[in-house]
Amino acid sequence: MSRYKVKLSLILGHLILISFLATEFSAFAQNQTSESNDQVDDSIGKKKPIRPIQNSNFYPDEDDDAGKDKCLVGEFRLIALNTADPGQRKEIAEAWIKDQAKFCTIAKLLSIRNNRAQWLGTADSITIDAELDIQLEIALEKNDETFAALYGLKLPPPPPDDEEVQ
Repeated sequence: MSRYKVKLSLILGHLILISFLATEFSAFAQNQTSESNDQVDDSIGKKKPIRPIQNSNFYPDEDDDAGKDKCLVGEFRLIALNTADPGQRKEIAEAWIKDQAKFCTIAKLLSIRNNRAQWLGTADSITIDAELDIQLEIALEKNDETFAALYGLKLPPPPPDDEEVQ
């Protein structure tokens, strides 16, 4: 009987050791993942565009980099796809949209708007949608036909001319 107690205590000891090692390893792995995400986020902010593109239509002479394309759709996509935590991804994406969207062309704004749900997943927010719509409205400069396309609204028919009615 005592042999069985010894074996049972050894087995329980091994199980406790294995469970302890498993929890420590998972905590270590999770810490390593968050550190690597922080390093990716830090490196994104320091990068300059590889090919400077003239973008003088939007906010020229605002700073030294005014001649460079500040709206890189790939940068937004990189942020969205490389940030694992949805809350952090939402914050970073909202900050990027608020800071960089004013430099985007209509085509780039539409590209981000049309792909944001796929890229951001659960981090997609009303704030991002609204900020993109605001920047699109500014860029479209009160063009009613494009507003209809943007919001899916039908324009009312033009009023009949008085001369034709009489």
